[in-house]
Amino acid sequence: MLDELNVVIRVFFTKEENKAALIIGNHAWNDFQSLLDRLFEGEGRDAARASRSLYEHLVNYCEVMSDTESTERYLAHRAVTAELLGNLTRGVPLLKGGEHKKERTRLARMKRDGAAHLRTVLARYGPQFKRDWSRRNLRDRASTHGYGSGYDVYRLLSQVTHGSAGGVLGTYADVTGRTVHRTGPSLDLAVLAYLEGISFFRDFVREVEKRSSINCSELVAALNRIVSCWPVYRYSLQSLDRTLWPKSPPQGPVALLAMYPTGKMRWYYWDPVMKMVKLAIPPEESEWIEEKTLAHIRSEGVHPGMVEDGKPYTAAIHHVQAVPKPGADWVKASAIFSGTPVVLPSWIKAKG
Repeated sequence: MLDELNVVIRVFFTKEENKAALIIGNHAWNDFQSLLDRLFEGEGRDAARASRSLYEHLVNYCEVMSDTESTERYLAHRAVTAELLGNLTRGVPLLKGGEHKKERTRLARMKRDGAAHLRTVLARYGPQFKRDWSRRNLRDRASTHGYGSGYDVYRLLSQVTHGSAGGVLGTYADVTGRTVHRTGPSLDLAVLAYLEGISFFRDFVREVEKRSSINCSELVAALNRIVSCWPVYRYSLQSLDRTLWPKSPPQGPVALLAMYPTGKMRWYYWDPVMKMVKLAIPPEESEWIEEKTLAHIRSEGVHPGMVEDGKPYTAAIHHVQAVPKPGADWVKASAIFSGTPVVLPSWIKAKG
């Protein structure tokens, strides 16, 4: 498929004369490559963003190839880009000496040189042009060109980009009545992005064949084969996903207090899932907590001191936040305690 894709790309950039279409094509070809890379890795969130963009490229390509004014408006919007780039000064204070002066001058010149052009563009198209290059919203443009049915999919994929509550597909679940958040690849979104993103791109290629008069039949056939493989991709990722979700909510990090025969106390940050610990900064009012912990343990008839294998007596204090000590190394939890640390009552968390 990559051979067919490269042939079409080369012909497109050589033959097409519409400058707006060429820029949109630049977006589309690159975003499709990104989509394939992310799907291969199962990175559903990035794949969803690429798929969403491919829908916009499809609609925008049709728009600029149908209307000369739309082409002019699309290209004129670069004046807005120049202003935005000129305002990117966050990094300037981080530069030193000549680089600082050079970058500050470059940004100021870019903003100054683009200001007159931007005023001309806004005078022609109105102040709302800064927000969007087109006179019509995406949904109306899509409906005009026969792609209105894909707009709801676009909205769904946009929830990832916009950080909407529903945009955490594949990384959020209810497990035995408790919410579990997962970091890493969203396989659910990868399954969705595979079918929709490749379908959007296939429609884009079909439009290129029709509107730019480029033979894309081999590429469309290759894309059809990829789309037909979606059930296999779906089954594989869903099977893998089921093995990744826990049967019960994983335990969060815990403050661990280790007590030695000498009376010395050490605080640890304990991650039960990783089965690792590292030294922690003693929490606020640690002395009071240590005193109450000792009193509670002694009331249970236990004398804190070395236990099995020369390891200290340990207590898990769930209502105290442990902060790892900067630079501390991870150590296997089994090196600090055997079995399970004693769990202290919730009232041992702060003075009063």
